[in-house]
Amino acid sequence: MTPNKITPIVRILIEKLDTTHEETYLPVEPEKNAEERNCFPVVQKKVEQCGGRMIMGWQIWETKHLVEAECHAVWEDEDGDLHDITPKPESLKIDRILFVEDENLIYEEKQIDNIRINKSKINLVDDLIDVCKAIHRFDNKGERAYLYDLTDVLNDEQKTHRAYLVELKDCINFMLERGMNKKSLCPCGSTLKFIDCHGYNLRKRIEKDI
Repeated sequence: MTPNKITPIVRILIEKLDTTHEETYLPVEPEKNAEERNCFPVVQKKVEQCGGRMIMGWQIWETKHLVEAECHAVWEDEDGDLHDITPKPESLKIDRILFVEDENLIYEEKQIDNIRINKSKINLVDDLIDVCKAIHRFDNKGERAYLYDLTDVLNDEQKTHRAYLVELKDCINFMLERGMNKKSLCPCGSTLKFIDCHGYNLRKRIEKDI
Protein backbone atom coordinates (compact mmCIF):
# COMPACT_ATOMS: atom_id res chain seq x y z
CA MET A 1 0.00 0.00 0.00
CA THR A 2 0.98 3.65 -0.33
CA PRO A 3 2.59 4.91 2.92
CA ASN A 4 0.22 7.21 4.77
CA LYS A 5 3.11 9.38 5.92
CA ILE A 6 6.86 9.66 5.67
CA THR A 7 7.97 7.47 8.55
CA PRO A 8 11.66 7.06 9.49
CA ILE A 9 11.94 3.77 7.55
CA VAL A 10 10.31 5.34 4.47
CA ARG A 11 12.78 8.22 4.76
CA ILE A 12 15.68 5.74 4.88
CA LEU A 13 14.44 4.12 1.67
CA ILE A 14 14.04 7.48 -0.09
CA GLU A 15 17.52 8.55 0.94
CA LYS A 16 18.90 5.23 -0.29
CA LEU A 17 17.45 5.99 -3.74
CA ASP A 18 19.64 9.12 -3.92
CA THR A 19 17.14 10.81 -6.22
CA THR A 20 17.27 14.24 -7.81
CA HIS A 21 13.91 15.44 -6.41
CA GLU A 22 11.87 15.36 -3.23
CA GLU A 23 8.99 12.96 -2.74
CA THR A 24 5.39 13.98 -3.46
CA TYR A 25 1.94 12.44 -3.23
CA LEU A 26 0.06 12.20 -6.54
CA PRO A 27 -3.60 11.27 -7.00
CA VAL A 28 -4.26 8.28 -9.23
CA GLU A 29 -5.92 9.54 -12.41
CA PRO A 30 -6.25 6.35 -14.49
CA GLU A 31 -6.25 6.77 -18.25
CA LYS A 32 -9.36 5.22 -19.77
CA ASN A 33 -8.85 1.76 -21.31
CA ALA A 34 -5.16 1.75 -20.34
CA GLU A 35 -3.40 -1.39 -19.13
CA GLU A 36 -3.02 -1.82 -15.39
CA ARG A 37 0.44 -1.43 -13.88
CA ASN A 38 2.15 -0.97 -17.24
CA CYS A 39 3.18 2.63 -16.85
CA PHE A 40 5.72 3.10 -19.64
CA PRO A 41 3.51 2.42 -22.70
CA VAL A 42 0.59 4.18 -20.99
CA VAL A 43 2.62 7.35 -20.47
CA GLN A 44 4.30 7.14 -23.88
CA LYS A 45 0.90 7.00 -25.58
CA LYS A 46 -0.32 9.98 -23.53
CA VAL A 47 2.71 12.02 -24.57
CA GLU A 48 2.08 11.17 -28.24
CA GLN A 49 -1.56 12.22 -27.96
CA CYS A 50 -1.37 15.25 -25.69
CA GLY A 51 2.22 16.43 -25.57
CA GLY A 52 4.10 16.88 -22.33
CA ARG A 53 6.71 14.32 -21.37
CA MET A 54 7.41 11.15 -19.43
CA ILE A 55 8.88 11.57 -15.96
CA MET A 56 10.67 8.60 -14.44
CA GLY A 57 11.13 7.92 -10.77
CA TRP A 58 10.10 5.61 -7.97
CA GLN A 59 6.72 4.68 -6.54
CA ILE A 60 6.99 3.89 -2.84
CA TRP A 61 5.12 0.95 -1.31
CA GLU A 62 4.88 -0.18 2.31
CA THR A 63 3.71 -3.48 3.81
CA LYS A 64 3.81 -4.90 7.30
CA HIS A 65 7.31 -6.27 6.74
CA LEU A 66 9.07 -4.06 4.22
CA VAL A 67 9.23 -0.80 2.31
CA GLU A 68 9.81 -0.96 -1.42
CA ALA A 69 10.60 1.41 -4.28
CA GLU A 70 9.29 0.43 -7.71
CA CYS A 71 10.51 2.12 -10.90
CA HIS A 72 7.54 4.09 -12.22
CA ALA A 73 6.68 6.63 -14.89
CA VAL A 74 4.16 9.47 -14.67
CA TRP A 75 2.97 12.05 -17.18
CA GLU A 76 4.00 15.70 -16.98
CA ASP A 77 1.54 17.96 -18.80
CA GLU A 78 2.56 21.09 -20.70
CA ASP A 79 2.06 23.20 -17.55
CA GLY A 80 4.61 21.08 -15.67
CA ASP A 81 2.10 19.29 -13.44
CA LEU A 82 2.59 15.55 -12.75
CA HIS A 83 -0.17 12.96 -13.19
CA ASP A 84 -0.17 9.27 -12.31
CA ILE A 85 -2.32 7.98 -15.18
CA THR A 86 -1.57 4.24 -14.93
CA PRO A 87 -4.57 2.24 -13.65
CA LYS A 88 -4.09 0.20 -10.47
CA PRO A 89 -5.86 -3.10 -9.70
CA GLU A 90 -9.17 -2.41 -7.97
CA SER A 91 -8.22 -4.89 -5.24
CA LEU A 92 -5.44 -2.55 -4.07
CA LYS A 93 -7.87 0.35 -3.53
CA ILE A 94 -5.18 2.95 -4.15
CA ASP A 95 -6.25 6.55 -4.77
CA ARG A 96 -2.81 8.16 -4.48
CA ILE A 97 0.84 7.21 -4.77
CA LEU A 98 4.03 8.42 -3.14
CA PHE A 99 6.34 9.32 -6.03
CA VAL A 100 9.97 10.44 -6.18
CA GLU A 101 11.19 11.83 -9.48
CA ASP A 102 14.67 10.66 -10.47
CA GLU A 103 16.38 12.18 -13.50
CA ASN A 104 19.13 9.56 -13.25
CA LEU A 105 16.76 6.82 -14.41
CA ILE A 106 16.74 5.94 -18.11
CA TYR A 107 14.05 3.78 -19.71
CA GLU A 108 15.67 1.18 -21.97
CA GLU A 109 12.59 -1.01 -22.49
CA LYS A 110 13.69 -3.50 -19.86
CA GLN A 111 12.81 -4.03 -16.22
CA ILE A 112 14.52 -2.19 -13.39
CA ASP A 113 14.50 -4.13 -10.15
CA ASN A 114 12.70 -2.82 -7.08
CA ILE A 115 14.68 -1.61 -4.09
CA ARG A 116 13.53 -3.13 -0.81
CA ILE A 117 14.30 -2.69 2.89
CA ASN A 118 13.30 -5.12 5.62
CA LYS A 119 11.48 -3.05 8.26
CA SER A 120 11.15 -5.97 10.65
CA LYS A 121 13.64 -8.23 12.43
CA ILE A 122 12.27 -11.33 10.71
CA ASN A 123 14.88 -13.20 8.69
CA LEU A 124 12.23 -14.67 6.41
CA VAL A 125 11.78 -11.15 5.03
CA ASP A 126 15.45 -11.13 4.03
CA ASP A 127 14.85 -14.43 2.27
CA LEU A 128 11.87 -12.94 0.45
CA ILE A 129 13.94 -9.99 -0.72
CA ASP A 130 16.67 -12.33 -1.99
CA VAL A 131 14.15 -14.50 -3.84
CA CYS A 132 12.63 -11.43 -5.51
CA LYS A 133 16.11 -10.38 -6.60
CA ALA A 134 16.74 -13.88 -7.96
CA ILE A 135 13.54 -13.83 -10.03
CA HIS A 136 14.43 -10.44 -11.48
CA ARG A 137 18.00 -11.57 -12.20
CA PHE A 138 16.72 -14.68 -13.98
CA ASP A 139 14.06 -12.86 -16.01
CA ASN A 140 16.54 -10.23 -17.14
CA LYS A 141 19.57 -12.32 -18.04
CA GLY A 142 20.83 -11.50 -21.52
CA GLU A 143 18.14 -11.12 -24.18
CA ARG A 144 15.44 -12.17 -21.72
CA ALA A 145 15.56 -8.61 -20.39
CA TYR A 146 13.75 -7.38 -23.50
CA LEU A 147 11.09 -10.10 -23.64
CA TYR A 148 7.65 -9.75 -22.08
CA ASP A 149 6.76 -13.45 -22.32
CA LEU A 150 9.45 -16.08 -21.61
CA THR A 151 7.24 -19.11 -22.28
CA ASP A 152 8.76 -20.06 -25.62
CA VAL A 153 12.40 -19.19 -24.90
CA LEU A 154 13.13 -21.23 -21.76
CA ASN A 155 14.39 -24.80 -21.79
CA ASP A 156 13.00 -27.39 -19.36
CA GLU A 157 15.70 -26.79 -16.76
CA GLN A 158 15.10 -23.04 -16.84
CA LYS A 159 11.33 -23.46 -16.59
CA THR A 160 11.74 -25.74 -13.58
CA HIS A 161 14.12 -23.32 -11.90
CA ARG A 162 11.86 -20.30 -12.43
CA ALA A 163 8.79 -22.22 -11.23
CA TYR A 164 10.71 -23.13 -8.07
CA LEU A 165 11.61 -19.48 -7.44
CA VAL A 166 8.00 -18.35 -7.86
CA GLU A 167 6.74 -21.12 -5.59
CA LEU A 168 9.38 -20.23 -3.01
CA LYS A 169 8.26 -16.58 -3.09
CA ASP A 170 4.63 -17.64 -2.63
CA CYS A 171 5.57 -19.94 0.27
CA ILE A 172 7.43 -17.19 2.10
CA ASN A 173 4.65 -14.65 1.57
CA PHE A 174 2.12 -17.17 2.89
CA MET A 175 4.26 -17.81 5.96
CA LEU A 176 4.80 -14.13 6.70
CA GLU A 177 1.09 -13.41 6.47
CA ARG A 178 0.44 -16.07 9.12
CA GLY A 179 3.33 -15.35 11.46
CA MET A 180 5.11 -18.61 10.66
CA ASN A 181 8.86 -19.21 10.80
CA LYS A 182 11.46 -21.40 9.11
CA LYS A 183 10.63 -24.31 11.40
CA SER A 184 6.94 -24.20 10.48
CA LEU A 185 5.51 -26.73 8.05
CA CYS A 186 6.19 -25.76 4.45
CA PRO A 187 3.03 -24.35 2.81
CA CYS A 188 3.62 -26.49 -0.29
CA GLY A 189 1.97 -29.45 1.46
CA SER A 190 5.01 -31.72 1.68
CA THR A 191 4.51 -32.21 5.49
CA LEU A 192 8.18 -31.19 5.95
CA LYS A 193 9.36 -28.12 7.82
CA PHE A 194 10.13 -25.17 5.53
CA ILE A 195 13.79 -25.33 6.49
CA ASP A 196 13.90 -28.94 5.25
CA CYS A 197 11.77 -28.34 2.15
CA HIS A 198 11.63 -25.16 0.05
CA GLY A 199 14.02 -23.50 2.49
CA TYR A 200 16.64 -26.24 2.15
CA ASN A 201 19.90 -24.86 0.67
CA LEU A 202 17.94 -21.71 -0.13
CA ARG A 203 20.92 -19.48 -0.88
CA LYS A 204 22.57 -22.01 -3.17
CA ARG A 205 19.38 -22.64 -5.10
CA ILE A 206 18.39 -19.03 -5.67
CA GLU A 207 21.91 -18.11 -6.79
CA LYS A 208 21.82 -20.72 -9.55
CA ASP A 209 22.75 -19.04 -12.83
CA ILE A 210 21.03 -20.55 -15.85
